[in-house]
Amino acid sequence: MTTYGILGVGSLASFVVTGLCDGVDDPPEVVLSPRNAGVAGGLAATYPTVTVAEDNQAVLDGVDVVLVLLRRQHCDALLELTWRPEHVVVSAVAGLPLAELADLVRPAREVARAVAMPAAATRSFRTPVHPPVAAVLSLFERLGGALPITDGAQFEAIYTSMGTFAPFFEYLTVLSDFLVDHGVPAADAQQLLAATFVDVARPLSRPTPDLAEIVREYAPPGGGNEQLTTLMREEGVFDGMRRALDAVHERLSGR
Repeated sequence: MTTYGILGVGSLASFVVTGLCDGVDDPPEVVLSPRNAGVAGGLAATYPTVTVAEDNQAVLDGVDVVLVLLRRQHCDALLELTWRPEHVVVSAVAGLPLAELADLVRPAREVARAVAMPAAATRSFRTPVHPPVAAVLSLFERLGGALPITDGAQFEAIYTSMGTFAPFFEYLTVLSDFLVDHGVPAADAQQLLAATFVDVARPLSRPTPDLAEIVREYAPPGGGNEQLTTLMREEGVFDGMRRALDAVHERLSGR
C-alpha cells in the first residue's frame, strides 16, 4: 500500500488525515512532519497508522507520496531536503507554480498541484488535481474523489475561485452588524445567521446544482431578496467582486 507523508501539519493536514483514516477499513500509513507537535501528536494518538517523524527528512525517507501543505514563505525549506526520483509530490500551496515546485523537489520526477479543502475530512469533495498524476489521483480518490485538470490556466482559475471563504464570512458580518444596529444582541444575530445560511446552502448538495436557477428560487418578484440583488447589481457589487477575483488570479498565476 502507498505510504503518504505530509509536510506542514495544520488544520488542512488534519482534514486530510481524518479523511484518510477515520472510519476506514484499510487506512494507509501516514507520516507527519513534527513542527506543529500538538496537532501532529493528536492525530497520531487518534489513528494507529499515523506517525510523527523526527524531522522533515525523516518524512521523505519513509513515504512514497509527499503532500506539501506548508505556507508559501516556508517552501524554500524543500530545497534543504534530499528527494528521491521516485517520490511523487503534490502541493496545495497557494501561489506556488508547478515549475517552481518541480525545481524545489528535484530529482523527484512526478509533481502536481491540488486544491485541497476541509471537505476532505468527510470525503465529500472532488479535489481538482493538475496535472493528473496517477498516484495523486489515487490519494484524492480516498478523500471523496479527484477531478483531473489537464489545463494549467484552468487549474489556476479553479484555485482562485475556491479561495474565497473570507469574503463570504465578511458578507455575513455585514448582515450581523445590520441586526445589531437594530437592537439584536450580537450573539443572537450570529447564531441566527449561522443557522439560516447552513440551511439555505442545502440546494448546493444537488447532484447538478444550477446556481442561476437557485438565485431565481430565492428571489421571487417583488420580494426583499430580489430588491437587494438588484440594488447590489446597480451598485456594482458583483462587478467589483469579479474585478477582485481577476486581480487575485493574476497574482497567484504570476501574470
